[in-house]
Amino acid sequence: MTGPVPRVPRDEVRRRLIDAAASVFAERGYAGARLDDIAHAAGFTKGAVYSNFPSKHALLAELIEQQARAQLALGNIEVRAQNRPEAALDDIAEVWAVGIVEHEAGTRLLIEIAQQAAREPELRELYVGVRRGLRGALATTLQTAADDLGVEIIVPPEQLALTLQALRLGLALEHGTDPDRVDRATLTAVFTATLRGVIRGASDVSRPGTGSAAPRKESE
Repeated sequence: MTGPVPRVPRDEVRRRLIDAAASVFAERGYAGARLDDIAHAAGFTKGAVYSNFPSKHALLAELIEQQARAQLALGNIEVRAQNRPEAALDDIAEVWAVGIVEHEAGTRLLIEIAQQAAREPELRELYVGVRRGLRGALATTLQTAADDLGVEIIVPPEQLALTLQALRLGLALEHGTDPDRVDRATLTAVFTATLRGVIRGASDVSRPGTGSAAPRKESE
């Protein structure tokens, strides 16, 4: 005789549902994704979805937040791993460009959700809350990076975070429709120029367009 089937821990259930949602949303879009399909892909019934998330909107909100925070954390790790303080702006811009090129499905989903949120108050409330939280986290990350580099952000960090959020979505849309012209190098150049425009002392951090430090003068 077999014993009782072990109950799947709640954290594991949520993780599997979020992973399944990411796959189903990417394949069918948000509007076309059904909770039955997400539950099936995760190996559960629809009841498991409702016991963890009150709605498809709520499931989407957590998916967006987790993915965005994971990408932000990974980007920080990648920039630090480069260990090139003199080229930090180029490295940060490169990470953002790679994020657009390598995560096209996720970015398309964000654009779709932003458009749908403009029409649905319930979705908009969740989406705005998530985006504000991510904007705050990005602003903190930017200020910490500026402090580490000894440079000054000449606009409020929250304003720069909003600029980068909007720029990322806009550039992702342009890359998705014209990837030959709006390629990785172009995306990197745009992000680099934007960062230099709002950071005082950026010319001491990296030489424009090279990704490497500017040569030091003999008197330095």
